[in-house]
Amino acid sequence: MTKHQEHGKKDFSNNSQKLCYICPFYDKDSATHISYLAPFIKKVADKADVFLIIEKANEKPDLGTAYTRVSSKKSKVFKIIKTFFYLIEARAKGYKNIYIHYSFSAAYLASWVFGKTGGKVFYWNCGMPWNYKRPKVRDWFERLAYRRINFLVTGTDGMADLYSKHYKISKEKIKVMANWIDLEKIKNQKSKIKIDDIKKELNIKENQKVLLFVHRLSKRKGAHHLTEIINSLNFKFQISNFILLVAGNGPEAENIKHQITNYKLNDKVRLLGWIPQNKIGDYFSIADVFLMPSEEEGFPHVLLESMVYGVPFVATDVGGVKEITPPILRVYIQKVGNNENFAKAVKELLTLKEDELQKIKDEERGWVKRYDIKVSVERFLEMIE
Repeated sequence: MTKHQEHGKKDFSNNSQKLCYICPFYDKDSATHISYLAPFIKKVADKADVFLIIEKANEKPDLGTAYTRVSSKKSKVFKIIKTFFYLIEARAKGYKNIYIHYSFSAAYLASWVFGKTGGKVFYWNCGMPWNYKRPKVRDWFERLAYRRINFLVTGTDGMADLYSKHYKISKEKIKVMANWIDLEKIKNQKSKIKIDDIKKELNIKENQKVLLFVHRLSKRKGAHHLTEIINSLNFKFQISNFILLVAGNGPEAENIKHQITNYKLNDKVRLLGWIPQNKIGDYFSIADVFLMPSEEEGFPHVLLESMVYGVPFVATDVGGVKEITPPILRVYIQKVGNNENFAKAVKELLTLKEDELQKIKDEERGWVKRYDIKVSVERFLEMIE
């Protein structure tokens, strides 16, 4: 069945680039970075013949791909079995190269179906899992997947060095592919945002500075450092006219609530819960400084969002953070866990003169253009060709 037959859309010639793509999860209302994959896949499908396998989804999306298969809604075992058979189907239809986002089990399966039949397996991973103790079986299986794939794909040169070091992967076997952001889409969204209405809805006082944290509330993402940072900012550095908006949820949520009470920060910190990705721009549009005190990162999308909205940020020096940060902001990259220095950096940004602040905003907006989705799609297709 051709693309034209399956979706009633444009057909591809036999010379079109063919690709099988595995996405671990799809939810149009997702608050996670996975929400970035759907528009990326759709743009790739405009230029290539894509067989899409989604391991888990609440619904079957139409992203313009030639074929779309959903492995499972719930069962992990059923998901793996169906994924295996979809891989066989894709290979039988002539798809030779495959790209897998994060799922090491799918990468392992693909290494048999594609790798053993002359195809190439590209597997994306970008984090710091070696910093955390994991079940031995999982660790062994993941290392096995790394040995069997053709190429590991990660976000920055620095991350490539770290993966090579910790997993003994040859640098020739590692490709670098930056994350992306859709500048045109965000430009359209920004034109519809009414900042005064958003602040009124959130009951933010006039001239009150807005700090923003957007991430899972986990220790890996540094959520447990937030209240100490805010406490230092409020009492040690005597900055009081601000509110911290925390968008996210996770295992540290209750601990953060307890710390807010202990530090008497109820009027300084507001927990918003998960915010869908298609609404998060509202919060970046009113933010004065973005906070990312993470203990683990790879290539954080949230920093791209912060840049495109012209929001200065203070972040920790983990993963590829410093590599993707504009030079003018690198002075605000802090060591993990040094919460007093982190708070001091936030203070410096909050008290900058208007012309200095504008210079940072302008450099952010210029720097982030290199990560535009259009650029990334072209690089991606060149990489897997």
